[in-house]
Amino acid sequence: MTGSRQVAVARPGPQGTEAFGAASRVLIVDDSLVARSIIQRIVENLPGFEIAASMASAAAALAYLADHPVDIIVLDIEMPDRSGLDALPDLLAASGHARVLVLSSHCGDGAPVQIKALALGASDTLAKPDRQFYPQDFVTAFHARLRLLAEARQTRREPVPVVLARPARAPCPLRCIAIGSSTGGIPAIHELLTALDPRISAPILITQHLPTEFMPHFARHIDDLGLRPARLATHGGALERGHIYCAPGDAHLGLECRDGTVRMALLRDWPNTVYKPSVDPMLDAVARCFGASGAGIMLSGMGSDGITGAHSLAAQGAPIYVQDMQSSTIWGMPGAVARAGLASVILPPAGIARFMADCWLEDA
Repeated sequence: MTGSRQVAVARPGPQGTEAFGAASRVLIVDDSLVARSIIQRIVENLPGFEIAASMASAAAALAYLADHPVDIIVLDIEMPDRSGLDALPDLLAASGHARVLVLSSHCGDGAPVQIKALALGASDTLAKPDRQFYPQDFVTAFHARLRLLAEARQTRREPVPVVLARPARAPCPLRCIAIGSSTGGIPAIHELLTALDPRISAPILITQHLPTEFMPHFARHIDDLGLRPARLATHGGALERGHIYCAPGDAHLGLECRDGTVRMALLRDWPNTVYKPSVDPMLDAVARCFGASGAGIMLSGMGSDGITGAHSLAAQGAPIYVQDMQSSTIWGMPGAVARAGLASVILPPAGIARFMADCWLEDA
């Protein structure tokens, strides 16, 4: 296949100089002095974290980041002059892609603004209490998110393992693409879909780890990109070329193959998984129904969900494209597939899209 000339080895990561045991530096960006003071006390009470600075505006934060490194940014949305969402891409660039936790009263369960924040590159979101009293359950959730983001930052400082790609057979016609992702997956999905050649018209299945109430907003958000029609998967629904189908939050996305026809199947249970939806049943279904004519894509996410399904795809000779460590928010799910020797190529999302065009389009 024509794409075999491209490098299919994980690239070396940046050489960080910070010790793994160093405290994670946190920048607070919130126009409320009261909120900043409370958040600062909460952060300082968590071992392994320290306040780098506390800023009242995005402009002040950007000025600070020009000369000071930080690991985590705790960002409010509603601020004078420039909102947190508007400033988020610039904050990421100025900080060298620190992890951003959007902390706002607008981030209630299922709020569309959460999907927008994640799509812009935020690593996580959390609803800020409307009152000045911050209850213990909020503090617990806030601490848990900080620990997760700090762990992700440390992982990216570690040496990138040399992972050889699995040789893939020359492709037959591409009939289905399955994308699995979790933390950091939404901006990666955006990048991949935007770069994906429209001539690649195979139906696309997406399993993104999100709570049930987020899923309609997520599917609508993907549809609003205007690249391909997108909607939530429905039980018994037919797969149409050029369309995207997202797993709902209360069921796994599977497939049924009957009399040469493939239809979606929503599965309420799947063995040996703590996730719903899980990437494993989706990849397993693509392997079963499409064989080597299917393709798997594993994007940023924590844990190893999808590794069993990846084995099923690999056994059929289907390619599995894996996001690289440098561009991943968390190299858990893609890293598990890479370390198992199942990846056909390891690249950033846009690179995966270009590699697929090289492989699957004769005149690309």
